[in-house]
This record gives sequence, structure tokens and C-alpha cells, in this order.
Amino acid sequence: MTEQRPPRALRWAVRFHPAAYRAEHEAELTAIYTEATQDAGPLGRLREALDVAGHGLRRRTGLGSDRTAGQVLAHAAPLTVAAAAGGSVASLLWLYTPGVRGLPSSSFPGALLLADQGLVPLFWLAALTAVWTGRWGVARTLVVPATLLRLADLPLLLLAHSFHDTYAGAALNLIVPLLTGAVVLAAPGDLLGSSRPQRTAIAGTTALTTVLWVAELVGVYHPLVGGPPLTHALWAGILAAALLFSRRDRLTAAGLAVALLPGALKMTVSLLYPVSPAGVGALLVILLSGAVSVVRARRRRAQVTPPSAA
Repeated sequence: MTEQRPPRALRWAVRFHPAAYRAEHEAELTAIYTEATQDAGPLGRLREALDVAGHGLRRRTGLGSDRTAGQVLAHAAPLTVAAAAGGSVASLLWLYTPGVRGLPSSSFPGALLLADQGLVPLFWLAALTAVWTGRWGVARTLVVPATLLRLADLPLLLLAHSFHDTYAGAALNLIVPLLTGAVVLAAPGDLLGSSRPQRTAIAGTTALTTVLWVAELVGVYHPLVGGPPLTHALWAGILAAALLFSRRDRLTAAGLAVALLPGALKMTVSLLYPVSPAGVGALLVILLSGAVSVVRARRRRAQVTPPSAA
């Protein structure tokens, strides 16, 4: 009796692993895939193949569950979903805030953009609910359309003749959603779950991002001292604080820093075009706190690594 050949999707997914790892664990990966897809339909088999491919990419990039970077991403993933859900709801509120921005809904691209803006928060809120209940397969599946819909913002804005930002703003409309989706999809699946500390961190991140976005909206009608640059710089300040508290035994702080990075990037860059003192200050704070975090990590690694024999 001839041995059944693995499905094409699995053979394609296994190739993402390093050659040495593939040679040693291909039979194990095949057995896991076969068991997981025994009663699954085409979508289930495709999702499992994508999980296998993602595992291979994490092995190649050093983002496995046995590495610090992978552990940080696992802590960052639920917080990123929380921050993205809050940000998408805020974007929808911002769209309908009187005197801020309006869209020509009478045009076809404008109607599509309104539908897009309404669907994105629904996907992110559904993903947040799935994360809260520990259903990470569902959450990651929902993140994909949420990211694609957010990426559609720029072409729809251009078609609706409603994009009046700079080239940097256009680039951020692509970079921020890609970065957000990548954090969630790249986190090691075997470290993802649902626990009381994780729910506490999710609730705290949701509250934090809500406060930041509410400050942006309130500033439209009741300008704060320092104006919009101050509320934008708050993102940089909180990101810097998270970086400074990031240590090997404080992975939640490191995860928070990664989760806030897309929002802080968007806000900080907007302060640099045109250049403002607040923007330069925010950038310096982020760079200095990041440098301190890197130096601290290098010192810890040097202390843990035993000296080689002469």
C-alpha cells in the first residue's frame, strides 16, 4: 500500500520552516495537521495550513515561543486588539463629529467609505470579544478582514476626493494597519489564551486608549492647554513609560509598548510634518526610552550568557 502524499497546502506551509527544522519535524507537523483537519472543511484546512506556515515564519525570524521576542508578542497581541478596537470606534466617532470631517455620502466611493468605516469597528470589537473568551483562532481570522478594510481607507478616500493629508499621512494609512495586524498574526499561538491577568491588562489598555482618543475628540471643542500637539505627544509619553518599564520579568509592559506603537507612530509623525517642538520632543523621548530598554536588555543577556572556555 502506497503512503498517502500530504496535501498541497501542507507541503507549501511546511516549506516556510528552516531546512534543518523541517527535516527533523516534518512528520510531526504532518500528524498535527492531519489530526486538526480530520473533520474540517476547506476553510478549516486552509486556516490550519496558514498556522503551520506562520509557525515556520516565527522559527525563521526568532519569534518562537521559546524566544523573548515571541513572548513579548504573545503579551502584545491581546493588547493590540484592545487598542485597535478602541481606535476604530474613535475613528468612527471622529468621522461623525460635527465640524471635524465629513464625507460626500451621496457619491458611490463616499458610500463605500462610510460602509468601510462602519464595518472596521465591528470586526475589531468581535475580535476583542473572541480574545476575551480565549477563541484565538476566531480572533485571528477576524483580524484579517479588519486589516484589509482599514487598508482600503486610503484608496476610498482618494476616490471620494476626501483625502487632504500629506504623503506621510498617506503612508501611515498603510503602515499602521499593517503593523497592527502583523503583531496579532505573528504572536506564537501556543502562548495565546485567556486568563484573569490578561483580561485585566486588556481592560486597562482599552481604558487607556479610550482616554487618549477622548482627549483628541474633546480637544476639538474645548482646546486643552498646548493644543492638539499635547494630546498627540501623550501617546509618545505613555509609549516611553512602557518601554522604560519593559524588562524580561515585565513582559506585560513590553507588550503594552508594542501595542501602543502603531498609535504612537501615527501621532508622533503628525507632529513632525511640519516640524514642531512637541514633535521633536516626542521623538526624542521615544528614542531615548527605546535606547535605554535596548541597553538594559543587552546587559541582562551578557549577564545570563556564560563566558566561553578559553
